[in-house]
Amino acid sequence: MTKATTRKRSDTPLATYEDHLLKQVSDALSENKSVAERIISAAIQGRETKNSVDAIENWISNQLIPNTVVIDRDGYTEMCIDALKTTSTQVLTDFGTSRQRDFGQAWSDMIRGYLGEFAVTKFLEQNFALQTKLAHQRGIAETFYDSDISEVLMVGLWRKPKINVGIKTTKYNGLWLDIAKEQFAKSHLHVQVKIGGGSTHLFSFFKELSVFKDKILKVGLEGNFLTPDESEQILNDIPDFKPISAYIAGFALRDFDYLPLDYDGHMAKIHFTIHTYKGLLPRNYREQIKEREGVSAKGNVKFESINEFSSTDRFLFNTGSIMKTKSEWQAIVNQL
Repeated sequence: MTKATTRKRSDTPLATYEDHLLKQVSDALSENKSVAERIISAAIQGRETKNSVDAIENWISNQLIPNTVVIDRDGYTEMCIDALKTTSTQVLTDFGTSRQRDFGQAWSDMIRGYLGEFAVTKFLEQNFALQTKLAHQRGIAETFYDSDISEVLMVGLWRKPKINVGIKTTKYNGLWLDIAKEQFAKSHLHVQVKIGGGSTHLFSFFKELSVFKDKILKVGLEGNFLTPDESEQILNDIPDFKPISAYIAGFALRDFDYLPLDYDGHMAKIHFTIHTYKGLLPRNYREQIKEREGVSAKGNVKFESINEFSSTDRFLFNTGSIMKTKSEWQAIVNQL
């Protein structure tokens, strides 16, 4: 059995964890040991759990597993096509502006965001028998809806939801739900989803469809641009496609009486690090917190895993401070 590093503090991630904890996470999300370690560490850093064995076991059993869904090939294909519809017009609209991005990168990023939204629809159906549709249409993304969920099925009829739902997708190691103030005001609640798939999800999907083997590499072989061994090595280097797990971490409400500068953190030698935050983060937060915590002129205010956020008003939540219980979700479902 692997021995975890010494637990000197209950709120810090460890170098490794007990084998049975890693196995539980690996089995639930179909990920390897190193990814499982990062998932547990992110939960500890985000203050979703303490680092004791009992606390982690409780988090895995009562939070991670019940709030995780799996997106299969069909689900990925649907989101891939939906993202292509949007990206094809978005990239053309942004052409020549500061927002312009490479088409492939924009498409891949859009797929990841759409996968998070798709995960929420699966979560609602699996846990609350609620069917929903997403606001995925061809056109300019910013002009669509204030709600990522466009319709709900009630008593056999599709209708618009009574509240707007925003969905934010991050990677497994995401600690913060970070939403610009203007965007936060548009939706009644904002859901955070952590998904796997890594940075090669689109290439793995192309490999699954044999795009490389039967199209790109075939042309390369016919043109003598690479050898059969090189072609085989390229295919082997690209990870195989597999279902993508998505963990619905929770949500933050728009209409809530948040306290001003509601944070917690710790002082090191000269810097103050915030590990917990809930509510509006004003653009002058550094000055306010430095004065409140007595940080010297040489010191700075930083955030766990992120040095700082841009100097615009935003709503910010660590993953441990957002709502996530089944009863809290049921209250949202009742409002939809």
